[in-house]
Amino acid sequence: MIALGVDIGTTNLKVCRVPDGSVRSVRTPDDAEALQHAVRRLVAELSEGQRVDAIGITAMAETGVPLDRELRPLTKLITWRDQPGVEQARQLDPADLYARTGLRLSAKLPVVTWRWLKETQPALLARTRLWAGVPDLALAALTGSYAMHLTHAQRLGVLDLQSRQWDQELLEYGGLDRLPAVVEPMAVAGTTPAGVPVVLCGHDHLVGAWAAGVREPGQVADSLGTAEAIITPSSGLVLSDVLRQQGISMSWYVDGRHGCAVSGNGAAGGLVEQRLASLDRDYTWLNAALEPVGMPSDQFIAPYPQGRQAPAPSDESTYDVTRPVSDPAEEMRALVDALSFHARWMAEEQARLLGIDWQHTVAFGGPVRLGGWMTRKALASGGRSFAVLESSATAAQGAASMAAEVVSGVPAEPLQARRIEVRPQDAETWDGAFWHRFHKVVS
Repeated sequence: MIALGVDIGTTNLKVCRVPDGSVRSVRTPDDAEALQHAVRRLVAELSEGQRVDAIGITAMAETGVPLDRELRPLTKLITWRDQPGVEQARQLDPADLYARTGLRLSAKLPVVTWRWLKETQPALLARTRLWAGVPDLALAALTGSYAMHLTHAQRLGVLDLQSRQWDQELLEYGGLDRLPAVVEPMAVAGTTPAGVPVVLCGHDHLVGAWAAGVREPGQVADSLGTAEAIITPSSGLVLSDVLRQQGISMSWYVDGRHGCAVSGNGAAGGLVEQRLASLDRDYTWLNAALEPVGMPSDQFIAPYPQGRQAPAPSDESTYDVTRPVSDPAEEMRALVDALSFHARWMAEEQARLLGIDWQHTVAFGGPVRLGGWMTRKALASGGRSFAVLESSATAAQGAASMAAEVVSGVPAEPLQARRIEVRPQDAETWDGAFWHRFHKVVS
């Protein structure tokens, strides 16, 4: 069976074909029509000479565009990074929003963007027939119809998480209720003119976690890139305000059966890249500096140049990316160790609050190619097993595999991850005074 997976990320649009793993990639356009054209072109390239049986779509969340009566875009894509509604976000009650939607209040939520449009560009909002997220645009490009996956609908800020229905009060606040129909997970959303079933697979971080085999409580996914997301499936939804206070969002998982907790760290791979630039070093140098791995660094770093999102959210800046140092190699070892311990802290806090026994982690994303970093993450994981998924297109592969499962009815095998082996005595060393020092100081 041949399936294609479409992944629309902040930086790149990728289409992957399974089982052979062929990938096509372009920069993600900032225009909706250009995006749709790129999706059709890459799908056509990978379909040429093939009998494609299914297509899956995954994408970033909180990014979309208002469409007019003819379903033409009224603006460029409004991305999760633009956040025009900072002032409007202050009009909502964070605890109330979390209790309804499972989301931490943020200016990146589309409901806040809609309110900003309502207050600053009411004529444009009045012309809007439909708000379409980027996966909805991809679906329409391939099938001619618009729909929205549950895990993207819940990132809008207007979906009641318990009932999976739109919250009318939040819709009225935003001023926009013209939304695509929500499709349930693991279902065909439409077909191409050639009759190929198309499946909306959900939020890209979650699809990557599912592809990595993180599908049951006890498993944790570490989606590592410019930012880092820790994803912990749970048996059901938990909407405790304690989770909100710790900076943890709660949502449905891509399978529609489990809940999942998500914590983010904006200072991950991006912070490492910034620090390397300030030290005039590159990744080849960094890889050599991080190996061989022995004891963690004696130098302590709290790696939060712009504050901390989770756990224990804080606006305090605790790290200067540009400060001079006498030993760049030791500085980078200390920074990577701190980021590794922070990832553990995020996962432990999620597992503790959800009552889950965390046993295993799978990491995926660009930095997994750095062996020394991954060994340090394994050592910092408190004796739990740690594996890496060495794929340049994890979410796209996951979307293809999920679409194949939906269409064929045959459960998809997880992508093959490589376990990082560490000596138990080394893990005990990292789990001792070094972990307790980090946790005590930053918390």
